[in-house]
Amino acid sequence: MYLDAKSSLSLFKVNLQFYFRVCDLMRENALRWGDAGSRSLDTCATELESAATRMLDASDWNTLGVVSSDLLWKAMQLQTQAVQHLAETTLANQTAFNSAAQEAVSNWQQASSAALKETSGAMPISTTLQDYLQDYLHLLTPLEPGGRRKPSARKPH
Repeated sequence: MYLDAKSSLSLFKVNLQFYFRVCDLMRENALRWGDAGSRSLDTCATELESAATRMLDASDWNTLGVVSSDLLWKAMQLQTQAVQHLAETTLANQTAFNSAAQEAVSNWQQASSAALKETSGAMPISTTLQDYLQDYLHLLTPLEPGGRRKPSARKPH
């Protein structure tokens, strides 16, 4: 099999496009996680400000005690919501990443196949690989007792 410069360039471009797509997918995934983390921090900051405001508005120690005991239950609710939100975010991000990655791999396979088909004169890939590996197939023949290889039915080039 002979790959000319044009075919090598075509395959290089296909692989480079795939690389850029995978990098873009990783960036999008990181942005989704960053957005989820930012929303979580905003929720916590809002709740902390609300709790601090209620404590500042307390007129006596009893009211302050009721507000502070209420904070424990509110914190437990927030933690439960945060865990649930983390599970939902994980599932959504992983699903989005997996489907986009599958599409990227499929597109890469199709583009690579088209580039190889162009360069190999529209031969099937199995024929192309067989021609390419023909020089090495004789190494798979069993050895004779003297350590020599049995003659194979190799096609001369």
